[in-house]
Amino acid sequence: MVQDEKEKTELQKAREQKRIEKEKENAVKQARAAVAKGMKKENWMEYMEALIDQRLAEGVGGTQILTTLEIEGIKSQVVNQPMRNTVSFVRYELSENDGIVSKTKIFEDTVLVVEQAETIAAHIRSDNLASFKNQCCSLLSNNVTSTITLLVLGFIRHKKKSVMNRLEWEQATLELQMEHNITTFLITDVAQLVEHIRMYCKALGERPHKLRKSKDLFIGATKNQLFVDREGGGYLQVFIAQLQEIRSVNEAIATAVAQLYPSPVILSNFIARDKEGAVAALADIQVRRGVGVLANIRRVGPEAAKRIVRFYSSSDPDEQIV
Repeated sequence: MVQDEKEKTELQKAREQKRIEKEKENAVKQARAAVAKGMKKENWMEYMEALIDQRLAEGVGGTQILTTLEIEGIKSQVVNQPMRNTVSFVRYELSENDGIVSKTKIFEDTVLVVEQAETIAAHIRSDNLASFKNQCCSLLSNNVTSTITLLVLGFIRHKKKSVMNRLEWEQATLELQMEHNITTFLITDVAQLVEHIRMYCKALGERPHKLRKSKDLFIGATKNQLFVDREGGGYLQVFIAQLQEIRSVNEAIATAVAQLYPSPVILSNFIARDKEGAVAALADIQVRRGVGVLANIRRVGPEAAKRIVRFYSSSDPDEQIV
């Protein structure tokens, strides 16, 4: 009786342990699925947030900025930024550890600086743009920000209504670009400003996906990459591929030439002895195309032969072989 109770208890413990392990396995699967979802390009909006400086939000058009961002579905938060009228960006990266999903807050390296056209014009005319540049430099020195974009709000391109002439403006923006790598955009209204914030949010949100994709493409490209191993294997395939870099030399012609002259050195030495003779010899090489009843034999021909000879005999690195 005692033995039966003991076996029953052990069986219940085993079932409970199995249930716990199953729940943990399901939790891990769900967590990994959530992380995978966060990595998808189309879900960038869920994990991006625009940090709007309080002075920008409380200024002219601030309410419209916040309202429009909300309508667009872009998360935003009003904060006290180190520099007035700036917009920075935060991306939340998901990670999984033992079935638990955690969020890591990553501050992006891009900052938008929004200034009224009249303010920038006043700085330029009073030769006081240095203070603005100093603020930008202090922002760049915080080890987080590496890119600053200046958005000039309310700029009217019409000469009669413009707050500054074109020459003054171009000189100022050129100085910002060349000395501090600050890109400038001219925007006419708050709607364009919100569109710029949305575009930057989207670009920064999709950036990790694009970086992973480019890395995967680079790794995948090595599958069909030609190389020569330590034993010399693959040498002939590399030589055939090199021959195909010459215009009008296809794989069949390259293979036929490589069968008679199985390396660039052998081919170069043959050409060096007699260029005209090499052209004639190469042009007369038979090239087999097709298989079975569709097979036919042609020759390399003088045009392709001349290009091959020029390719392997020219001493001018800038010569164009056409």
